[in-house]
Amino acid sequence: MTPTEHQSFLLEHEPPKQRSGLDRLAHGLVGRLQSVFWVKSKLAIVARQIVAEREVLRGLTDAHLDAKLIQIRQARRRTPDKYQDNEVNGLAAIAVCAERELGLKAYEVQLMAAAALVKGFLIEVDTGEGKTLAIGIAAAFHAWSGLPCHVITANDYLAERDALYLKRFYKRLGISVGSVIGESQEEERRTAYGSAITYTTAKEVAADYLRDRIRLEGIQSISRLVATVADRSNGINPVQRGLYWAFIDEADHALIDEAVTPLIISRTTDADEMVAASRAVWSLVKDLKSDVHYRLDRPRKYVELLQPGMDQALNHLGLPHDGLWGSKRRRIELVRQGIEAREYFLRDEQYILDDGKVVIVDPATGRPMPMRTWRQGLHQIIEAKENLEITGTSETLARISFQTYFRKYKQLAGASGTLREVAAELWHTYNTPFLSIPRNLTCQRTYAGLKFYKNADEQETGLIHELKTRHSRGQPILIGTRTVAASEQVAALLRGHRLPGGDQVLNARHHREEAILVSQAGKLSKITIATSMAGRGTDIILEDGGRLLGGLHVISIEAHESARVDRQLIGRSARQGDPGSVIMIYNTEDEVFKRFVPETLLRWWRISLRWNILGDIPQWFGWALIHWSQFRAQSFAAKSRRALTTSEAEITRSLGFTVGREQQRISYQEENFYNGILKKSFTSKGMS
Repeated sequence: MTPTEHQSFLLEHEPPKQRSGLDRLAHGLVGRLQSVFWVKSKLAIVARQIVAEREVLRGLTDAHLDAKLIQIRQARRRTPDKYQDNEVNGLAAIAVCAERELGLKAYEVQLMAAAALVKGFLIEVDTGEGKTLAIGIAAAFHAWSGLPCHVITANDYLAERDALYLKRFYKRLGISVGSVIGESQEEERRTAYGSAITYTTAKEVAADYLRDRIRLEGIQSISRLVATVADRSNGINPVQRGLYWAFIDEADHALIDEAVTPLIISRTTDADEMVAASRAVWSLVKDLKSDVHYRLDRPRKYVELLQPGMDQALNHLGLPHDGLWGSKRRRIELVRQGIEAREYFLRDEQYILDDGKVVIVDPATGRPMPMRTWRQGLHQIIEAKENLEITGTSETLARISFQTYFRKYKQLAGASGTLREVAAELWHTYNTPFLSIPRNLTCQRTYAGLKFYKNADEQETGLIHELKTRHSRGQPILIGTRTVAASEQVAALLRGHRLPGGDQVLNARHHREEAILVSQAGKLSKITIATSMAGRGTDIILEDGGRLLGGLHVISIEAHESARVDRQLIGRSARQGDPGSVIMIYNTEDEVFKRFVPETLLRWWRISLRWNILGDIPQWFGWALIHWSQFRAQSFAAKSRRALTTSEAEITRSLGFTVGREQQRISYQEENFYNGILKKSFTSKGMS
């Protein structure tokens, strides 16, 4: 490998400039104009041109088609950064191959989506409208450039499934494909990244980036790079080939929900010093009282320790007053973390217990994250809370936030069913414009209303009535919950009323059966319970006769803090022209109301619902409260993400010029940043 080739392995795009004031306003206007201009004119024309060219190419024999593919591929490789000359005939030829190899004829809107992805747009495509094929077509076109292309999916199952499913299609195009999942070994990863297209997850691709930087640490100067390459025995061989093209499925989750999560490469240290500390902290904080020893800021999930609480931390913690625990700041921080573990980190909501271990649950997808741990002793305190064996703490070797990582790609594109709410933020953060792609067929979804009950008992009564009404005529039903605990309570409720579905529960405890459970949810008389994971990426196919019964009926019983996640659940019904229906059944004791609605308003609302006064006004008031609560929650989250971007930009500007000084500054300033901003962030996601 030559120095130039080796340097290509290190390619990172300069992150977009962060703007403020009038500059930010003008930049936002540019993003809106791009979206309007492309969606109403050029993109629709391009899609029609691709369809017309596809009809011409469909008449070619296999031999003539293969010759045409080689011709386009060679032209694309000669000018990797100038795709416009080959865009129409290239995408048309790829679409013909998809039809012949996969039996899938891309709709015009799918080709429009593929063209938008090629141009570097983040696109909103309704659930069930064929994102997998659109991304595959766009990825194939850019892979012809000879530069590495990463397709980033929501989980390991989808990465492995899509790479295997599309392998024959890619082979016909002269493109190799590989997948990287959590179980992949180093050489398997190197082989997969050596392929033209690599299917993987955000966690794996960012972790491999960090590992490569650890391998290449210190090779900053040209002279040292040449010496390293000349010495073939040094063992420095990165697995990735640079950050060029990236296509993200479920882009809102990777770019927004996970944005401020710091991905950390760490090694586990001895747990001895944390064992006594964790148990001592939990023994103390479980008896502390809110508004006496501490004050809670529930919307921000922050704990303010009051003076009596500080006195307890300094004088009654039960740890020695010398060594590590002699620091007043450390003792106070430990107690604050213990209170957070008690108030904000609840079993079967933020985590589950699996085989005697604490396993974090992703709040946006409901999926378990067994390889992640909370940082700075929080994970160990929760283990003490659950009376489990205390594991070792983590020593950080390298870290990066997902937001920072994705801003390094040469071109970023992606698709999701829910992007419009965060389109402006995506433009400002990643400099990537947004487009909404129309549906192939008119949506047949009907809305059965939004019902509010004053407590959980009355909500259960309303839920059972709705279930019996729909189930009696055989309509398939999907019940969506926010937490593991709620999904299992509903399962128990169904068993108590002798309704099916008590064993059809899709949550972090039963994630291995995700694809099977979701694929069967469209069967007649089927009742399926799911957290917000809801099988994203797996189609729900209606059984024969299901359409006549109204299609899949979705019941949401817990509002999520993000309206986008609620829309993902709603999008499970009425796919590809099928009928479907949705109803939302909530109660005033829902966590989203407790966190974001003042107690006075909640009390008035409950009274009006209890005495059935003011007619429909309490129901309309509930509708307003839920939107207000979600607006507040998403505002806090967006503020946290902006703080991350601003702070990391300040860190970059303050770096020194020498390698040693640069590394020292990164270490010091990142530590203060993550301990400060992220510690107080809305999501409390600091993990390793």
